[in-house]
Amino acid sequence: MKKLRGEHVLKGIGKSHGKTIIMGEHAVVYGYPAIAVPLVSIPVIVKIKQNSENILSSKYYVGKISQIPDTLSGVKYLIELLDEHLNKNKINYAISIDSNLPIERGLGSSAAIAAALTRAFFDLFDCSLDTETLLEYVNKSETVTHGKASGLDALTVISNKPVLYSKDTIEHFNFSSDGFIVIGDSGVKGKTKETVADVHQMYQKDQVTVGSYLEKLGACTSTTKKSLMDNKLRLLGQTFDQANNILTKLNLAIPKTDQLIDAAKNAGSLGSKITGGGRGGCIIALAKSLNNATMVQKALIKNGAEQTWIQPLSIYAEETDVD
Repeated sequence: MKKLRGEHVLKGIGKSHGKTIIMGEHAVVYGYPAIAVPLVSIPVIVKIKQNSENILSSKYYVGKISQIPDTLSGVKYLIELLDEHLNKNKINYAISIDSNLPIERGLGSSAAIAAALTRAFFDLFDCSLDTETLLEYVNKSETVTHGKASGLDALTVISNKPVLYSKDTIEHFNFSSDGFIVIGDSGVKGKTKETVADVHQMYQKDQVTVGSYLEKLGACTSTTKKSLMDNKLRLLGQTFDQANNILTKLNLAIPKTDQLIDAAKNAGSLGSKITGGGRGGCIIALAKSLNNATMVQKALIKNGAEQTWIQPLSIYAEETDVD
């Protein structure tokens, strides 16, 4: 057992971050590509320390691990799984989750917590952890939380690189862009399971029309990647607007997200769209400069955004490995 500063107390720490899908949500379910970017400015930190009893402390729940509510079923399952695999001496511990990611907003909260929790457990018991094993644990937790997980969230919350993802392709890539992404939280919980099911039902009823929408979203993803690589911000903004129009036709908009998108546009955004499952959650807006991003952020707050974040796209230029 690992000693720390001469004390016979085990300690472990694990970190990860949020994510946002900038293009391709819903279309990715039908085999088209999507692009997700890591939100390294929204970290998740999990600390574990040997304790007299097994307890969890977080903004979502504080209390005994055995009594974790069903709303955190993925977390509870993952703790039990990691405990069974790693805790050979059956020690007790206190887990602390520090996360500013809102849940059910499409920002990868559950995957980020799962990744940080897994890393913390492996650190606690001084075991090496490779990427394949980390992804396996995160996806198991995600399956309990969301049903069948695509794996995109897991890939993005453990990486510093954007991910181009489809059924047949996983590609981490870098780009050099001067733009900024502004994220606005509508304060309304997203309904990913429901919206995915509803889009599928729409597709079954009218495969030609809905299939055309999904194909266009897939094309938007290709344009988005090229715009990012070529630093063509105006084209990227136009693609955001085009995608949002399609997502609206798929019945994924609500008045609150429409209000935030209009506010971003009036504040000078180059383009904005729903991100994630829709019918709540977050919107993302593209800004050409930090000053422009700040103006958009203020407009979102004025129009009722519960939380906002600014992420510079320039951070994705550096060649970094999966951390």
